[in-house]
Amino acid sequence: MRIHAVVIGIDKYRDPAINDLSFARRDAETISAMLRNSSFAESIRITELFDGRATRVNIMHAIGVDLPRESTPQDVIIVYFAGHGSPELERSAAEIASRYLICHDSRYDSLLSTSIDVELDLARLAARLPAALVVFVTDACFSGFSGGRGIIGPVLAARRRENRMAVRLPELRLGAGTVFLGAAADDEVAWEDSSLRHGVFTHFLHSELTSVNGGQRIGLSTLYDLVYEGVSTFSLTRQNPVMHGTVKGAYLPIFR
Repeated sequence: MRIHAVVIGIDKYRDPAINDLSFARRDAETISAMLRNSSFAESIRITELFDGRATRVNIMHAIGVDLPRESTPQDVIIVYFAGHGSPELERSAAEIASRYLICHDSRYDSLLSTSIDVELDLARLAARLPAALVVFVTDACFSGFSGGRGIIGPVLAARRRENRMAVRLPELRLGAGTVFLGAAADDEVAWEDSSLRHGVFTHFLHSELTSVNGGQRIGLSTLYDLVYEGVSTFSLTRQNPVMHGTVKGAYLPIFR
């Protein structure tokens, strides 16, 4: 078994309409170092996409082309993303709400065509991956509230100005063998914290995945529970991580 990781961190955005972040790249570099410096690093393959390299094309190619070529049904795949997320409405009568991961080259006025649709693109990418376990981890938020790792799409922003509408995004379904760990619920902000010099979610995720307590591995449900408790307590319940997907007996190693 091997672990294949695509680690993405974006502080700097090409479009001046999208505000830069402070610690997203640092978060991604910390996760990458955790993998690279572990005792079984020879069994881990890491692709790093930071700032200017984290374009939509590069991200989609790394996950959708390189990983299917290089992984096997016995492997584990981890895709980590730190950066902005955004909710947006399609410009149609149905006004379907979508969640987007904002790439370095995303355009604020065209999120649908220049960003990664969490429901559609991640599901399509997950279906291409042959690994036994795929874990998508995102330190981003999709509420569109100011103050954290999220922006609001222009169509949804206009609707909120008109009628203060609230959008409930659909449950995320990515297929068997795939788990999504997210930094915050759809109506919450994923915070960066200057005292931690990290995103709050990544700080606690990294702490649990490198813990000196316990054994050599941790169940995904246990990992989620511990990270949830840490983030929720630190943020005074303003930020509460989410998990979608269920995989029986799914574990990750402790990266000591």
